[in-house]
Amino acid sequence: MGTFRQRIRQSIEDETLQIALDNNAERRLNGRAAAFASIPDWRARRPRARAVRADVIDSLDEYLAQFIAKNEEHGVIVHRAKDAAEAIKIILEISKSLPQRNQRGEDKSSVPLGDLGSERVLIAKSKSMVSEEIELNHVLEAEGIKVIETDLGEYIVQLRHERPSHIITPAAHLRKEQVGELFHEKLGIPYTTDIPTLTAAARKVLREIFLTADVGFSGVNFGVAETGTTCIITNEGNGRMVTTIPPVHIALMGMERLVPNLDDLALMLSLLPRSATGQKS
Repeated sequence: MGTFRQRIRQSIEDETLQIALDNNAERRLNGRAAAFASIPDWRARRPRARAVRADVIDSLDEYLAQFIAKNEEHGVIVHRAKDAAEAIKIILEISKSLPQRNQRGEDKSSVPLGDLGSERVLIAKSKSMVSEEIELNHVLEAEGIKVIETDLGEYIVQLRHERPSHIITPAAHLRKEQVGELFHEKLGIPYTTDIPTLTAAARKVLREIFLTADVGFSGVNFGVAETGTTCIITNEGNGRMVTTIPPVHIALMGMERLVPNLDDLALMLSLLPRSATGQKS
């Protein structure tokens, strides 16, 4: 407890951290208010969404069976894991079944975060909070599988060897000056606090990851039982890249992510971005 309280005191006294968190909170509150103002009936939509969630939980086995059946009809392989250990085991088995990179003679020396020459598999990973909960990256890398986060915030904290500080904004605790120093050190670019320049530097690195990854990995915001659709919500292009470019896509989904049909999905999509990031869509 002493160590925990020590960390609290250090964080409160950290002026850079407090400024970063204050700025993030202000942007979130103002953006959320403006986004919800664009749908005057949002208060009526929230209980409808809550009712959909309750219905899914009450009839979870039925909706899950429907979702799996639809996916299998489309040629998707569905694995059910009873716990974190089993989920990790399944993902490891899929990754290890792929040809090793050094057997294909591919040159990955320009990819950051270490030389990939000895790595079995390269995974381009979109944001997944479930994977954070089960500590997936740590296990995969211990098995010689390179995982690179492609969400910009996640990529930044990965370069710093940290865990995300926020479910939506993983690097909410950092300021642009710290990111500039990080990219100068890790990516070899001149120090700058110009955000477009920093973003472009990350994009250049991550573009190569998208194009050369063996596996694209994502979470799932919603799974639609009626159609077997998996839906991810992202305000960056990385989600589309990891789910379409690599030859194998692994989607990690909690069962509670299900909605019955596309109308229910539309309802959820009208609320979630507004509440989460203050965006209208």
